[in-house]
Formats: sequence, structure tokens, C-alpha cells
Amino acid sequence: MASLVEYNDKKIFEVKVKEMKSTLTTQISEEADLSGVIETVKQHVKDAKLPEIEVVRIRWDVLMDDVQWSGKNQQQNVNLALRQVKYNVILHDKAGANAQSCLLYTFCTSGKLELKLLYKVQVQCYEDTKLMKLFPEIVRSLYDQDVLAEDTILHWFRKGTNPKGRQSFVKALEPFVKWLEEEE
Repeated sequence: MASLVEYNDKKIFEVKVKEMKSTLTTQISEEADLSGVIETVKQHVKDAKLPEIEVVRIRWDVLMDDVQWSGKNQQQNVNLALRQVKYNVILHDKAGANAQSCLLYTFCTSGKLELKLLYKVQVQCYEDTKLMKLFPEIVRSLYDQDVLAEDTILHWFRKGTNPKGRQSFVKALEPFVKWLEEEE
């Protein structure tokens, strides 16, 4: 009986995640006011009792799902993905909000959540060959937008635990990490 309850809870959770993803996708595509999007997300989190990490994962998925991939030109795909991260990480409201209003910034409220986002980016870049070479640029863009803190990036670089593509990503991120260490 306990396994049946657990299975049901898992299915309900999956439905609520899917609903939130759909709502967020719709609001972003309709260029809804940022404060309204944030309130909607907070309401979904409250109603569905979603952990904060799910919000961060969902936001990242919606961001990357919004890219209009070209099946033919790999360089074009690289440019599209990078532009999506650079320009759409910040979702401006009609008053021209800054990076502080970014949805990822709003919900990445701790080093732990930032690290989970970094792992999410790592796995997605590893699993999607179109994104493999983009990992350092994505990390840099998230750092520039104040979504990822310096300490989070350095922690991932030195002690990261997710093995998917780790060695190649560490090597690719090395120049950026050296720059961060020199800035300290």
C-alpha cells in the first residue's frame, strides 16, 4: 500500500511540474510582465509544494526549450543557444528591470541551488552535442548575470561530483577559473 501511495504522489508531482512548465512557457512566449511571472511561479511552488531546485530546473528547461534549433548548421545552433542564455536569462519587465529581476536569479537563492543549476547545465551540455562546447560560455554568462556566484563556480571546479563530461568541462573552464582566482 505504501508503494502505491508513493507512486501516486510521484505522478501528482510530475503533473504539477508539467503544469508549471507549460504555464511558464506560455507566459514567457507572451512576454508577460516579469512580476506576474514570478508571482505565478511562487503560487505554483506553494500549491504544489515544489522544492526550490525544481523551480530552477524548470526555468532552465524552459529557457533551453525556447531555442529554435536549426538541424543543419552547427555553428548557427551554437550561436542560438548562447544568445538564448545571454539575452533571455534576464527576462525584462515592461519597466526595463535589470539582472536582479531575472527569474533564475530570483529563485537561485543559495549556493546549493546555484550548484544544482550548474549541474543541470553540465548534464544538458553533456547530453546535447549541440551544447557540448558551450559550457564555459554558458557558465560565464550566468556569472555575468549574477546567477552563479564565484564561490559556486570554484567549488564545482575543484570538488564537483557529477561525472558527466566533467573532465572536458573542467579543462574548458580552466581559463575562466584562473581569471576568477586572479580577481580574488
